[in-house]
Amino acid sequence: MLLLSLAGAAQAAIGEPPAALLAELAEYQPRESGAAEYTAADGFAFEFEIRSGLVYGIAGGGVLNEQNVSFMAQLVAAATGYGSAIEGPVAEFLATSLGELAGRGETALGVEQYGLVLDVTGDEAPYRVDFRLSLQEVPSGVFPPAPHGKGPADARYVIREFSDFQCPYCARFATQMVPLLEEQLLARGDVRIEYHHFPLATIHANAIPAAEAAECVAAANDPADFWAYHDALFERQRAWGSLGDANPYFIRLAEDIGLETGGVAECLEERRYREEIGEAYRFAISRLGLTGTPTLFVNGYKVQNYLDLQEYLELIELVDAFADE
Repeated sequence: MLLLSLAGAAQAAIGEPPAALLAELAEYQPRESGAAEYTAADGFAFEFEIRSGLVYGIAGGGVLNEQNVSFMAQLVAAATGYGSAIEGPVAEFLATSLGELAGRGETALGVEQYGLVLDVTGDEAPYRVDFRLSLQEVPSGVFPPAPHGKGPADARYVIREFSDFQCPYCARFATQMVPLLEEQLLARGDVRIEYHHFPLATIHANAIPAAEAAECVAAANDPADFWAYHDALFERQRAWGSLGDANPYFIRLAEDIGLETGGVAECLEERRYREEIGEAYRFAISRLGLTGTPTLFVNGYKVQNYLDLQEYLELIELVDAFADE
């Protein structure tokens, strides 16, 4: 369940020392009750999960009377870094929607790249809520092998792109952001970019054919030539996006950029990569819970604003901060 989806960058207290978050909550007078454990507002308890001296997650709970609703809303706002943009909506949700969740056990909510798990108990308001809040992280071993990548195979940092060739936002990422990532990050020698197919065929009729064409052309050439064809597909997206049968165009496009096309027509006609691409789509939906494109990860951390270089750098810092835990 998605609680909130927000635009813009956040400056989160998760990933910072505990003192940073406590300072944000000073008006509620958090009182230390144990190692990394605190009580604030009207007996609302919370504790930090600490990794490498930084806040990795927060858990706690209390009876959500009016004072504690305000406190928990500010706690979520401060921990995620969204501040006033999220504080009001979270307070409203806590004040009006908990009755629907009471007695249902743990309910997972999404706040962009953060996960908020609530366990609501009680027969009537004010309900008791126990919660966990953390930056969502997908273990590296969960991701499938990428069919295409550039950068060292053993890179410490992996930018994973789940993309649809007919998606205009993916085209913007490919034409505007990827060159910047190559210049600023791949050039360092410790970053890799990987491409995963995620064609949204229900809204983009030629997304699957384009993905199949990319694989057929790559198979007819050097695997590294996938990226030249990838760039051309995005750059000329408007030319082929509305075609009834785009395969002839896909072949001409490969010829136009100097790639071999021997066997490509047969590959497309036989749909040799149909199952492979379909499996990639099903994995993105069922295992990763993805809903839109492009979706980007730095290692296992989801990128919120995929056009903001600073966010990639901050997530790289988080990878380093939590690497030894």
